[in-house]
Amino acid sequence: MIKLLTAFWNIMLKRSGQETLPDSNFFLGLVFIFYFLTQLVSGIKVSDSIDLFLISFVIDAVFLAVWLKLLVEFFGTQSYFRRSLIALFGTGGIFNIIASPLIIEFSNYMQTTEMVDELQIPVWLTVSFLLVAIWSVIIMAHIFSKVMSKPSYSMLVAIAYIMVNFLIQSLVLGA
Repeated sequence: MIKLLTAFWNIMLKRSGQETLPDSNFFLGLVFIFYFLTQLVSGIKVSDSIDLFLISFVIDAVFLAVWLKLLVEFFGTQSYFRRSLIALFGTGGIFNIIASPLIIEFSNYMQTTEMVDELQIPVWLTVSFLLVAIWSVIIMAHIFSKVMSKPSYSMLVAIAYIMVNFLIQSLVLGA
């Protein structure tokens, strides 16, 4: 297990890519469960209900797989699909572990304030969120670059994914 976490960490540091990961459905299932479990605590904390968290998670996971499938079909790199999805779920899980304390802390600030106008979030929390978000987008682009014949556009594709995912989540969940 440590070896696999190290492989994900190396992807997050851009020392390697998804080609270093095992290519199996079993491993994809395990990493998907890891991805889910790492979102569980913070996801339920910020969601109004467990149902909303589960809907949001399913939308996120399915949309990520569909987005990636469209990329590999468009660029003719279908052989990268499973390993890329494993890399996205695995690195996403590690990002969830890093971000969960920040999300829980942010949620605590939201619960103690009656109005958003009165909300005073510490600078350290805002900067920490920003750094994790930027790092996450960079790594998503790094993974996307391996499936695209034009890796220079991978950052735009990663940002587009985040924007479309946010739009879909907002439309479905009414946030």
